[in-house]
Amino acid sequence: MSDDPFDHIPATALRPFAVDAGQPLFRRDDRPTALYRVDAGRVALHRVTEDGQRVTIAQIGPGETLAEASLFADTYHCDAIALTETRGVAVDRAVLRQRLRSDPDFAEALVRRLALQVRTERQRAEIMSIRSARDRTFAALACFGQSGTITAFAASIGLSQEACSRALAELVAEGRVMRLGRGRYACRSVPPR
Repeated sequence: MSDDPFDHIPATALRPFAVDAGQPLFRRDDRPTALYRVDAGRVALHRVTEDGQRVTIAQIGPGETLAEASLFADTYHCDAIALTETRGVAVDRAVLRQRLRSDPDFAEALVRRLALQVRTERQRAEIMSIRSARDRTFAALACFGQSGTITAFAASIGLSQEACSRALAELVAEGRVMRLGRGRYACRSVPPR
C-alpha cells in the first residue's frame, strides 16, 4: 500500500493547476470542486472578520494539501490566495468521496496524511502561544525549519518580518542558530533542510 493517497486516484481525476502570486485558487463561498496539493509555491488561507480585518488562518507549502474540509461542505470557508507563483494538482472532489467509500487503502492513506497535518497544526498552535518573539522563532525553526523567505516564515508564526529578523539576529549572536546565507537560517542542533 502506498502512503501517498494520490497514488490511488486515476489520472483523469488529477488536474494540474498554476496560479500567479496574488491570484486566488478559490474564494470563500465558492462551490467546492477539488482538494488541492501544492507542489511548488505557497498559498495563504484568509478569512475576513466581522470588523473587516483579513486574518491568515494557514499557509500551505510544497507537499501540503488544502481544502480538505470542503470534501464535506457546500462552500469553501475561506479565500485561498497564492503568495508566490504556485503550482500543484487539483483532485476532483467527487472522485475523492467515491474513493473514501470504496477503497480502504486510499481511505487509510488519506486519513494518515490528514492526521499528520493535524499534528503539525497543533505544533504550530503551541508555538504561536509562546509570547517571546525570540523563543517563538527558535521553537518554529527547530520544529519546522525555514522553508521560505524570512517574511513568509515570520507570517507563518504570527510575527512581523522585523520582529522575526531581530529574533534571528539575537539567536545567531547566542550561537543557537546559524546563518546559512542571505535570509536563510537553521538551528545548530537541527540539520539544515
